[in-house]
Amino acid sequence: MTTCTPLSHIIDSSFYSGGYTTPEARQVFCDIRRYQRWLDVEAALARAMAGLDIIPATAAANIEQNAQISLFNLDEIKAGLKLTNHSLMPLLAALRKACDKEAGQFIHFGATTQDIQDTAQVLELRDIIHIVERDLHSILRLLIQKTEQYQDLVTIGRTHCQHALPTTMSLKMAGWLDEVWRSFERLQAMKKRVLVSQLFGGVGTMDAFGDKALPLLADFSVRLELAAPNVAWHASRDRFAEYLSVLALISGSLARIADEIRCLARNETGEMEEPFHMGKIGSSTMPHKRNPELCEQVVVLSKLIKAQAMLGYDGLLCEHERDYRSVRLEWAALTDASLYTCGLLSMMQHILADMTVHEERVRENVLRAAPLISSEALMFFIGTKIGKENAHALVYNVSMEAVASNRPVLDLLMQVPEVANNFQREEIEQAILPEKHIGMAKELSSRTVAFVQDRMQELGDIPAEYNQRCPLCAEGEENCQMRC
Repeated sequence: MTTCTPLSHIIDSSFYSGGYTTPEARQVFCDIRRYQRWLDVEAALARAMAGLDIIPATAAANIEQNAQISLFNLDEIKAGLKLTNHSLMPLLAALRKACDKEAGQFIHFGATTQDIQDTAQVLELRDIIHIVERDLHSILRLLIQKTEQYQDLVTIGRTHCQHALPTTMSLKMAGWLDEVWRSFERLQAMKKRVLVSQLFGGVGTMDAFGDKALPLLADFSVRLELAAPNVAWHASRDRFAEYLSVLALISGSLARIADEIRCLARNETGEMEEPFHMGKIGSSTMPHKRNPELCEQVVVLSKLIKAQAMLGYDGLLCEHERDYRSVRLEWAALTDASLYTCGLLSMMQHILADMTVHEERVRENVLRAAPLISSEALMFFIGTKIGKENAHALVYNVSMEAVASNRPVLDLLMQVPEVANNFQREEIEQAILPEKHIGMAKELSSRTVAFVQDRMQELGDIPAEYNQRCPLCAEGEENCQMRC
């Protein structure tokens, strides 16, 4: 009989996880990587203490040498977790067992468990921030390309799901670009507040470190390439709440784009379509279906991320100097939100890179909607003779009649004496051509592209590759017993 390790969370599913996250993101939160990060933080603490003569340099070297999860018996650690009901002590016991007897006495010297775990969690988030930053950068480039590509494509502007006035596809996409850029800026601004260390002891006084406490905090932080905070944040969880909020904003902005593509893919509209390939099936019973399921999944993920952000706000309520209600919430919420965000970003890159804009259908829809979508221009044009308010009332009445009777607007308009006596049909037709009434659409699109390009150039390139191999996998992750 074949046995398997139960994988009950959707992101662990060998069948469905691709719709919720990426293998790259899952690796960040692998149990083994998490334990190794805890060990890395302990090693950094030992090295920093040795540099200030708080502990012997030989002890620090021995701790660093043995702070490798590959040296430990994982089954013993699991048994220790059940016995102690403590998340860190069994790992420290394994480290102590691996170290020299003298060095073992200086492990975790003066720190509290949350110092180690909060700092390591920040290191995890730093990895995710790198992935998010990289993928957002890629999405921005795609949006710049699309905005420039459809500069001259006039389309129907829609408000309240109804035809409104002419615009351009480029301006629509420039709005997407500008919004995603703001998300990118939020990500950059957030890093200086979120990427900080924690090393303050049981209640935040740093008493165990004596008069070397502040130099120790500074050196410890530098070694981990994190900023040193002013004061303990054991009970101040706003940093992680902000992180979750930024992920929710990023995902919400991208979900708006995906939902717009979904809406414009309706058969009645047919202006945009998410990537399609032969063999992709929309329905088990309706063979003709080409459902926008990628776009729908982006919306699903954005809602899941928002739900995790709400848990981040719940985590703001902590009693006194410390309790674990927030931490335990964060272990789940930060992980899930990060995984879902990476999945969403991967999906959006695919959608934007390979989506189709059906240009001929866009033009057909504009032609069919004219001249109603030029009602503003029509009102002002007629208003030159009869006044703007009079023209508004006239165009309103004619438009409502045209919709109700399914008759052409211009036919009805030319039956009105005030119009027929002042204008030729041909001059009205020319005056209200949709392409003549896109306002500053091209200029607005161009300046948005230029603005974002300039800012991206200031930032410079973002490394494309992210890869941190499992400490137990060596060169063969596919064979890893931990299923990294």
